[in-house]
Amino acid sequence: MRWPDHRVELPAVQVNAGEVLGIMGPSGSGKSTLLRWLIGEQQHFVRTAGSIFVDGVSVERLPVEQRKIGILFQDVLLFPHLNVLDNLRFGLPAEQRALSAAEQTEWVMEQLRAIQMSKYATAAVTSLSGGQRARIGLLRALLNKPRVMLLDEPFAALDARLRARIREWTYSQLAEQDVATIVVSHDQDDIPADANKLYWPEARDV
Repeated sequence: MRWPDHRVELPAVQVNAGEVLGIMGPSGSGKSTLLRWLIGEQQHFVRTAGSIFVDGVSVERLPVEQRKIGILFQDVLLFPHLNVLDNLRFGLPAEQRALSAAEQTEWVMEQLRAIQMSKYATAAVTSLSGGQRARIGLLRALLNKPRVMLLDEPFAALDARLRARIREWTYSQLAEQDVATIVVSHDQDDIPADANKLYWPEARDV
């Protein structure tokens, strides 16, 4: 990764299905830029080089929607004008979008029941607590059946009471679906103890 005044070189890494890789490093060093490159959102101020493989398939030339990579940011990006159900319906994969509206609704309700949030189906997302928003954001990302999930400081906005519980729930959901996960965080506690860890290298002048 090369900026106008410095560059960062990363080692080759591999994250297998169900595993977690934690990335730690100083603020502003490019960790979030790395995640955006992985998902396919190239930023104009940085040049990147390298290969990205998902399930053995090269994806760096594929558009975002074909990479099978999901991302969850610190600020859960739900649509404020849609209720919980419609936010989730918006993120359905192609096979579910082919169903009738009634069938889509029932399928999404099944997913909400699985995380004990079916009673919030018609609630405005602006009325949800931080923990509830985190769960809905992750569920929407998982409905697209990603093979890789990117977490960018996903628990930083939660208070201490909720943080540990939502963190544990998030990783259990990802492990249950056998999703390879890359998490960026400044807090060591946000990275599972058994995860592999990558410490962001020092930038080099160019």
